[in-house]
Amino acid sequence: MYRVVVVEDSELLRRGLVTTTDWLSLGCEVTGQAADGVSGATLILEKQPDIVITDIRMPGLNGLEMMQRVEGRCSSKFIIITAYNEFDYARQALQMGAVDYLSKPIEEGALEKAVGKCVSLLNDAKEYRKFRDNLEHGTDSRIMLFREYLSGSGSVQNDHVEHIVSYITNHYGENIGLKEICDALKLSESHSNRLMKEATGYTVSDYLQNYRIKKACDLLSVRSAKIYEVADEVGIHDQRYFSVVFKKLV
Repeated sequence: MYRVVVVEDSELLRRGLVTTTDWLSLGCEVTGQAADGVSGATLILEKQPDIVITDIRMPGLNGLEMMQRVEGRCSSKFIIITAYNEFDYARQALQMGAVDYLSKPIEEGALEKAVGKCVSLLNDAKEYRKFRDNLEHGTDSRIMLFREYLSGSGSVQNDHVEHIVSYITNHYGENIGLKEICDALKLSESHSNRLMKEATGYTVSDYLQNYRIKKACDLLSVRSAKIYEVADEVGIHDQRYFSVVFKKLV
């Protein structure tokens, strides 16, 4: 369950947000409420919530000032509530990293949609942390045993394999598989698979899959990128399938 804090000076609106929203179905629970920006900032630093829903106009500190006060001291996702004539504030909030904003009066379903965006981002971050943990502790994983093929022997059979490996190395980020590789190189699929298996221990498809995940590990270990971006960069355009393959090999 993701923890939510609501900061809103209007008791009526605050109570409505807390009591009329089906937080359970969103995978969330409200763990704190505040009626002004000063107490809101204190509450955020104390509770370290995953999501903060806050009004812009509040006594003490406004929503933007409150965000600035806790910046760098929490990792909360912010949703801003604004009046119809406060779009400039909403734009500033988005520039400061707020996930979404809600205009008063809040339309039916708008809060749930905004919270859903936050939950999606939080889920991505959680999955990314799991992947990083697997990278750091997966010394006995299958991908750690994978070695890129290098020969240089000059034989006809090894030349055949090297052409396939070279093609994979240069095109792994594209939408390719066994058929596309063999068509591009004008090679037989069955013959290619047999030679690859003899030379590397992998079929063409298995070698491509391992190569892609190895490259994904390299990307995940050197920069903070969204998982779907890494998956797309290594040629696996379905994030769910990428996760399945990653967990299988790593």
